Amino acid sequence: MKTPDEVRKIIKIAKLHEPELTEITQVLRFSEPEKRNDNLKLLLLDDNLLKEIESGKELIFKGDPDENVVLCTGNKTYDVKEAETSNSLLLIPDLLFAASSGLDETVNNNSMECDSDTSFEKSNTSLNKSTESDEGSKTPRKIEHKDVVNTFFTYYELKPCKPRLSKLQKLLDPTRYQGLELEYKIDKSKLLNYDSICNKVQASRAELNEELEKIQAIEIDGYYRLLEFDYEFRVLSYMLDLIDENSWPLDRISKEVTMDSLKDLVPLPILESMFKFYTSNSVLENGVQFYEYKQDKVCKFLARVLLKSAGKFNLAEFLQAWRDSVPEGMTTSESLLSGIALVDKLSTPQVVWGFAESDLPEEINERFKVLFQTKAKWTVDDISPYIECYATEKLNVNALLTKYARASTQDGVRVFSAKHMK
Repeated sequence: MKTPDEVRKIIKIAKLHEPELTEITQVLRFSEPEKRNDNLKLLLLDDNLLKEIESGKELIFKGDPDENVVLCTGNKTYDVKEAETSNSLLLIPDLLFAASSGLDETVNNNSMECDSDTSFEKSNTSLNKSTESDEGSKTPRKIEHKDVVNTFFTYYELKPCKPRLSKLQKLLDPTRYQGLELEYKIDKSKLLNYDSICNKVQASRAELNEELEKIQAIEIDGYYRLLEFDYEFRVLSYMLDLIDENSWPLDRISKEVTMDSLKDLVPLPILESMFKFYTSNSVLENGVQFYEYKQDKVCKFLARVLLKSAGKFNLAEFLQAWRDSVPEGMTTSESLLSGIALVDKLSTPQVVWGFAESDLPEEINERFKVLFQTKAKWTVDDISPYIECYATEKLNVNALLTKYARASTQDGVRVFSAKHMK
């Protein structure tokens, strides 16, 4: 504990003039090692994150031991990286700054709420109250001891990043729903509710909800499940068959009749979700809402059904079989094969085969390797469905191709090939 006289001696040794100082001296003390709080970490926040905290919302750190940690708000994900400081930083609770270190300014003992516009004025007022000479009469010097809670040499930087959602599909794959008759095969210990998924997947709740919708996860008895492909086809076929059975125009699909007709064949949560996935509102007549099927979505799924068989198909025969498989009035288009199949029009006869984006490796270098092994040269339009998942605001598809592929011109068309071709 320092006394006023000891402090004055230190001031002299430091060749400072006491009249130029405010009346309060703060003595910093380093805590005993066992009293130091090593659980404290420094985060550099942007305005959005600061507002989240100030409004009382929660920030959640996520990541398994083998993952890089992220920080999630209610709707955004941030990458967390450790950075070093050029100078060590001391954390000292209730430390007073210049404008609050005069005796008259310490009533509230809260320097952080000091009005910045008048800080210099307050500081000067305090200095003017000091004696004009070290040797003259001395005003009382107040000593305050402040404990250093911790010393920091690093802090954590937070940068917005894309949610890491690839893990979601892996978590849900083992419990795919295949029908009530096959539920006995499911390992019940692997079933996951929403909170369990949210804890495991590095994404905000808003981003997770969007992805659950995108991959068509369905909540069944409190657990989120994916439908096995053949079972989804079975349910969709039941639904589409009702169009012919009831002679419905394509924009006059009745949800009530669909639910009532299929409720004994398909569990209601699955039926409700499938209807939501594959239809949209069409017309409202006499207070009754009618629906229409999303034609592109239905046609694309039925193309996947035909492509599921291994091997290549004669393109003309495939296109005819595809047209025959969709409900009357729906129109198929070769453009709908983007991201699910490849077409070779240089072969004789022309052929098509299944090539789904979801089956490719997650790691970007491995993905490009598989893409160029499958097809030596790609146009931007052809390759985009397979790499756009890696695009960001700063790195679009063209930038990705510039980085990972080699550009050339073939018959006047810009194409991309492997960067290091033999």
